[in-house]
Amino acid sequence: MTENPDPDVSSVLMDPPVTAALVDELSQLWVRVTNAGGSVGFVPPIDLKQVRPHTVSILSKVIDRTDTLVAVQKGAAIVAWCVLTSNDSPPRSSWRTMRHVQVDPDLQGSGIGGDLLEAADTVAKQKLGLRALSLKARTGTGAVDFYARHGFREVGRLPHAVEISPDDWRDDVIMWKEL
Repeated sequence: MTENPDPDVSSVLMDPPVTAALVDELSQLWVRVTNAGGSVGFVPPIDLKQVRPHTVSILSKVIDRTDTLVAVQKGAAIVAWCVLTSNDSPPRSSWRTMRHVQVDPDLQGSGIGGDLLEAADTVAKQKLGLRALSLKARTGTGAVDFYARHGFREVGRLPHAVEISPDDWRDDVIMWKEL
């Protein structure tokens, strides 16, 4: 998809070409999201050196078309992204897990997160032919309520599965959405 020159208008990207610039842009956003308190695989503080190898690994599966990258772009900047990870089991091919859901911390509360979830739903249903999406959300961040407002329901919980610090353990909530 092409860059939208209007910084006030959002556009959706699906599997854009993976370049070093894309890796850097997503990695930098990941650092900002995590350091602002986002629940996306790391505990703050983190830096680019810690995140970039994970971004490369994630995008390698986008390159080989195993997984699908969905991003929301405003102007030239990606402001939100997630990956729809495929299942390696043919009986589970009708659904995917949504991972690495991130929104620019400066745009929290602006509707971009909802735009990203709507874009992921559209890609999942219309482009990939899926019937459902799953995701995990850490308690204590507001994410569980956010996803519930967007049609996901809790279907399981792993109690005290996420260690934030030695005295701060959170549940990992498994959520499901039929498309």
